[in-house]
Amino acid sequence: MDGIRNKMEDLMKSSRLQRKIREGFRGQHLVVLPRSIVSEGARHPLLSGLQVTDVGLFPRAQRHEVVRPQGAESTLLILCTAGRGWAQWEKGARREIRAGELLWFPANRAHAYGAAETSPWTLIWVHVVGAELEGWREWLGVSAQGGALPLSREGSREMTAQLEEAYRQLESGYALTQLVFAAVAVRAALTGAGRLRAGSNPEATTAVRAASTVEWMREHLDRAVRLPELAALAGMSVPHYAALFRQTTGYAPVNYHLRLRIQRACQLLDSTLLPVSEVAEATGFSDPYYFSRMFRGIMSRSPRAYRQLQKG
Repeated sequence: MDGIRNKMEDLMKSSRLQRKIREGFRGQHLVVLPRSIVSEGARHPLLSGLQVTDVGLFPRAQRHEVVRPQGAESTLLILCTAGRGWAQWEKGARREIRAGELLWFPANRAHAYGAAETSPWTLIWVHVVGAELEGWREWLGVSAQGGALPLSREGSREMTAQLEEAYRQLESGYALTQLVFAAVAVRAALTGAGRLRAGSNPEATTAVRAASTVEWMREHLDRAVRLPELAALAGMSVPHYAALFRQTTGYAPVNYHLRLRIQRACQLLDSTLLPVSEVAEATGFSDPYYFSRMFRGIMSRSPRAYRQLQKG
């Protein structure tokens, strides 16, 4: 951290930094919300969890360099979309950043970052506040000190689109509608980042493999499945697969598949006149009584009572 403070002092003595701040970057776009709007949003139930306070795009940001010995008041997310840069966190060495990496700088923690001298980065950035951020950080697997998360090409494209949408919303005004839509866009960006992390992250890769069995489950709702069968599809041991699947979905794999089968049974009860026994058979239950018991356990009513329930 002392190194970051020293760097900050050197930069503040540089007239080049003063000129750079005043002129900005060619083609840059940014929106900074008035602090009064941010304070009001913090009290609103739709924004208290996550609110965008600043967002911007810096294309080919030559000589871009920021050093914050005390950190920022808000959490900062930076997505490098092209070129190269560098970043340094409170407890760590300076490291190179390449296109497709998402940087997470927690609020009130020293950090520094900047563009490479050759092939300077293009970045889209957003400052956010709210009670949800700690949960998002943990879900993405970023340490409490912050860090960089490599995304796949698809993940980088998807996140860029969502963060650009957050910018478009706030550029159009500060009404509640724009603030909420901007927050929704950032949530979508973070969701995509968690789903589309680069394959260079082994834990992320195995989590994606575990979650990918859900699609296979959806295609096999006409029969029961066994845990070893699912683990083999994911290419991992039964304990590892079961733990990662529960971490990703909140359910044990076989229980999740059972819920998908019951969901399909609900669709058949709603959209067809098939007898309950045939609905049971179509969803892999050879015993209608066992089917009814499983259905009641999840839906809290029998299949016949569910069919008679007024919906919509």
